Amino acid sequence: MSNTPPIEHFEPMEAIINNTDALVYVIDLTTYEILYANDRCKKIFGNIEGKSCYKVLQVGQNAPCDFCPLQQQPENPLSLALGTTFEWENQNSINHHHYLYTDRIIRWKNGQLAKVQVGIDITNQKKLESELLNLTHYDTLTTLPNRLLFTVHLSNMIHQTNRSKHYAAILFIDLDHFKMINNTKGHSMGDLVLIEAAKRIFNIVRQCDTVARFGGDEFVVLINTYKHDKLQATADAQLVAEKILAELEKPFYIEDCDFRTSASIGITMFVDTEHSINDLMKYADSAMHNAKSNGRNTFRFFDPVLQKMIEARAHMIDRLRKAIENNFMALHYQNQILVNRHQHIVGVEALLRWNDPQHGMISPGEFIPLAEESGLIIPLGEWIMREAVKQIKIWEDDPVKKDWRISVNVSYKQFEKDDFVSRIEMIIQEYHVDSSRLRLELTESLLIKNTQDALNKINQLKAIGLSLSIDDFGTGYSSLSYLKQLSIDELKIDQSFIRDLISDPNDVIIVETIISIGQKFGLEVIAEGVETQEQYDKLVSMGCEYFQGYFFGRPVMSSLL
Repeated sequence: MSNTPPIEHFEPMEAIINNTDALVYVIDLTTYEILYANDRCKKIFGNIEGKSCYKVLQVGQNAPCDFCPLQQQPENPLSLALGTTFEWENQNSINHHHYLYTDRIIRWKNGQLAKVQVGIDITNQKKLESELLNLTHYDTLTTLPNRLLFTVHLSNMIHQTNRSKHYAAILFIDLDHFKMINNTKGHSMGDLVLIEAAKRIFNIVRQCDTVARFGGDEFVVLINTYKHDKLQATADAQLVAEKILAELEKPFYIEDCDFRTSASIGITMFVDTEHSINDLMKYADSAMHNAKSNGRNTFRFFDPVLQKMIEARAHMIDRLRKAIENNFMALHYQNQILVNRHQHIVGVEALLRWNDPQHGMISPGEFIPLAEESGLIIPLGEWIMREAVKQIKIWEDDPVKKDWRISVNVSYKQFEKDDFVSRIEMIIQEYHVDSSRLRLELTESLLIKNTQDALNKINQLKAIGLSLSIDDFGTGYSSLSYLKQLSIDELKIDQSFIRDLISDPNDVIIVETIISIGQKFGLEVIAEGVETQEQYDKLVSMGCEYFQGYFFGRPVMSSLL
């Protein structure tokens, strides 16, 4: 037997229901018509009795109405047993108050299956909950996440990196000599410095990163590098640390006071769940104290091996900078051969060499990537260009070499500079050389990155009289579309396709295709890295006419050519 009260017992209670602050509806579960609404409902929404709980959006579509929020119904609400109850929350779209609704299945006056829906206003409670949540999870001074919320983010990041195998990093930041500000200017002024420091750190990182304040003058940054390679990920973390150090070293101008501070940063990298949250935080904290003991205003990695590699990299960059400044660099030249009826030199490629006074010859594979990362490739690239043009000038009086061209590799960082073309033009004009004797070697990725910008610059270079080559053709984003658009003179077959040309049929197909493309576009095609007679004979049989490699001569100083 049902425990539902008889219908006639409801009417005497209506006066009580109409004097409550709760919203009370009775809804027909067959038609979703509002059978009853108390005075509180009518005061907010007007006379809604007899209206549908759904509003039509367009033919075949509808949505809950503004005045009667509906919980998601079961597929067959008519199958619900009498007395079944539901509890749920909703924010009303009319007065934007939050309500806690309790629904109960009943039989209404005419016996139809209905539900009583009672909504209690919990807006103040939700506001208090929100304020409590902020107090629990956010720093009241800087509004950054606090230690508790950071721990939640770190836990999520650990599981995320465990799945993706991307490296993440924790940067533990402590302001240097901050106590001096508090002691000399007071805590209120110190708080303003902390607020400004928080803003500077926050503005450096991405939106997907987390910046938290742990209390006092300690901040923590959590970043996902999205890199699988540890060295690449480490370089990203280092870049963030360097930017933070640079920002925090800038003066703090607050209320007519000029504050100077710096920071010490400890970094730990992780990629899985091997270490606990506490362990990772200890590692970062330990690295931060290591940074402080090494003179402050610097960063240190927790991993000793990694730290040693970072220090070696920094030392190499410093030596590279001094080498550029002190002219320890030299250009060597490797012959480029045209085979027609006979072999003869048509040009040379300028190849950079670094003879370090202490460490001897250093491979370009070691220092060129560092020059790219550090930005030293810009002054270095201009030095190479100037030396090549000077060599063209010297050879003007040589009856054999006066017609040789010199090919110079161009970095994407050089090419992206707004004044790239004007700087080259200035050097050519300074030495009064024939610009057709200078050929620039560009990479495919450089051309694809911003095709319109590349097209504009290439047109300007061609107008000056320079010739252009695509270096390492076939290893990047080869596309016939840019060959059609860009005024290129030469395709250079990468040596990786030449190395196994005799034994690998796939390399044969690739080289044949490149030669065919070059011929159809009217371009010179040069094979680099040719080292054996067999490779040379094979390339000649395939129709290749231009060659470069040890088989024809190693890079040497200009005086030995």
